[in-house]
Amino acid sequence: MTYDYELFFGNPTGTVEHCIIEPTNRLREIAKKTKVALVFFIDVGYLKKMNEFIHFPKVKHEYELVTNQIKTLVKEGHDCQLHIHPHWEDTIHDGESWIMDVTRYKLVDFEQQDIERIVQDYQQILLNLTGKKVDSFRAGGWCLQPFSKVKSAFEKANLLLDSTVFPKGKNVKGNYYYDFSKTPDKDHWQFSEDICEEDINGEFSEYPISNYKYSVWFFWQLFLLGRLNPKDHKPMGDGYPMPSPGHKREMLTKGKLLSASVDGYFVTKLNAVIRRNTVKKFDHTVIIGHPKACTRFALARLERFIRLQQRRGNRFSTFAEIQK
Repeated sequence: MTYDYELFFGNPTGTVEHCIIEPTNRLREIAKKTKVALVFFIDVGYLKKMNEFIHFPKVKHEYELVTNQIKTLVKEGHDCQLHIHPHWEDTIHDGESWIMDVTRYKLVDFEQQDIERIVQDYQQILLNLTGKKVDSFRAGGWCLQPFSKVKSAFEKANLLLDSTVFPKGKNVKGNYYYDFSKTPDKDHWQFSEDICEEDINGEFSEYPISNYKYSVWFFWQLFLLGRLNPKDHKPMGDGYPMPSPGHKREMLTKGKLLSASVDGYFVTKLNAVIRRNTVKKFDHTVIIGHPKACTRFALARLERFIRLQQRRGNRFSTFAEIQK
């Protein structure tokens, strides 16, 4: 169970209380009750920028809330690993709100020496905060291609495990670029130059996020429930995502293959994902979530999902545990 710990990147970005602190605390409660550890991929560019603009009282308050919560997550046994949205390099705060510049949204939008600096600096920031090894990675927006441009940064930071890919996923519109059309049909693989190409001698491990083909009817249900019963189905986060051209239209007219997610109504398909992966004899299933996208409905279903899988003999692990 992995969660990308971050704000929204649209306008507005949302408040730290509603997008991160409160939903993460709800997840902590469920984790305590079910005795599971979660993986939080921490958006470290956010930490860096808060520290840069900490002279603003509002930013100082954000920084204290977030860093204290991350320390608490570590004390409670959760795994905090590296998540990079490099557009934070170009983002500023005006004393009231974050002014997002997503022109350089992907790591590969930067020069190679800057990629190496960003990865190593962000890794060190998280290491200093948690005191724990940081050797697992997830790219912001699933954008980590071409990996050959990022490889040297991974090597210098000794990042050994990636969990960015969701097989068959593709988005090459707007600020995004990822194409996972061709990947091994496996629950994990080794790679070297290309995250989608297995190399049994590769130094890096890919633990892909599971995928699922959501139907047109699923998306109509999702959007209708949000309007008819917002109390249970609207995200706790109070910001807006970065625009993704044509995304909503495609979902409502064709359906869409996306990552297996615990966000909102997507939680209803998790048991189907596990059943499919069991048939495939997969030993690992990676699921993605975002505190900002938590809903009351999803949180209630999450606990039921965890307890059902525990009764079936499945165990919830972390990347830190896998890397031991």
